[in-house]
Amino acid sequence: MKILLLGEYSSLHQNLKEGLQELGHEAIVAADGDGFKKVPCDISLYSELPSIFGKIERRLKPLLSLDKMKGFDVAQLMNPFITITNLKYFPSRFFYQKIKYHNNKFFMLAAGNDAYFSHYARQKLEYSPPDELIKGYPNYKSQSDLDFNQWMIEKVRGVIPIMYEYEVGYDSVPNRLPTIPIPINIEKIPYEENKVRKKLVVFHGLNRYEFKGTRHVEEAFEVLARKYPNDLELVIDGKMPLNDYLAVMRRTNVVIDQTYSYSCGMNAIYALAMGKVVLGGAEPESLISLGVDSTPVINLKPNAQSIIEKIEQLLEKRNQFEQLGYESRKFAEEVHDYKKIAQQYIDTWSSH
Repeated sequence: MKILLLGEYSSLHQNLKEGLQELGHEAIVAADGDGFKKVPCDISLYSELPSIFGKIERRLKPLLSLDKMKGFDVAQLMNPFITITNLKYFPSRFFYQKIKYHNNKFFMLAAGNDAYFSHYARQKLEYSPPDELIKGYPNYKSQSDLDFNQWMIEKVRGVIPIMYEYEVGYDSVPNRLPTIPIPINIEKIPYEENKVRKKLVVFHGLNRYEFKGTRHVEEAFEVLARKYPNDLELVIDGKMPLNDYLAVMRRTNVVIDQTYSYSCGMNAIYALAMGKVVLGGAEPESLISLGVDSTPVINLKPNAQSIIEKIEQLLEKRNQFEQLGYESRKFAEEVHDYKKIAQQYIDTWSSH
């Protein structure tokens, strides 16, 4: 198969591409690198030009690259509101009409924030950041956003959720397909025994402050720093290129993913693959969505006390971290391995 992967969030498509290639398929990613994360791609839709020149180039690049995005067996869109679609005065419908017309099959992921997530999923999910906290973030709540999202659904053969939260948003969509877990190239993520030295190092990645519930992490860290100054090193860092971010993560023992979450995002999957102890979304609904009975991920509720309690419990398990880290790695291999996930995509695309 020849596959076009359009758009990027935290290297999900890049990892999928590598899995597809390992299975003997041809795959390319056309994306903007997911902004400051600078995820590599084959067709760059990003502009480094300043001011008005960058705005012009960001609108021209997708259109000028259309010839490179023709003739694929499958084209898959990451999200209806990837960067190019968000550009004002960009002919989004024309662009996607061309993608659909010039490729054999067109699919879309339910991933990241979109109008269906804002309008439908967030109303049904108990753990979701309140509206008053996320003012200033794109929320895609206008009728025109919802109309465009619906238009995209009608253009694709199927919508593939990447986790439980997106199943909920698209549960009334006739062409919603089964959930496929996030892929990770296990072979590129070195596993090291999770050894606790003088202090237990706890890390939370800084990105989308309110959506990730970072305010709860900060509140918890203030309490924990006062109570355990000699036992804990507490780190909040982020908004950096992906490789730099992963380098910070490697020196930690515990990674806190999201607090407003039923499932694990890409950040947590990287941490699991490294053999870190992960705190984040591990609700029963999420496990059903992944098709597993259990997970090494320690489930969090969106409040500081939940974080404090879990970290205090981990302090009592300092001598168990090598085993806990091993269980994290095994879970990543069994559930998120890039070749296994790539085969799930091939099977889904082939049957629809």
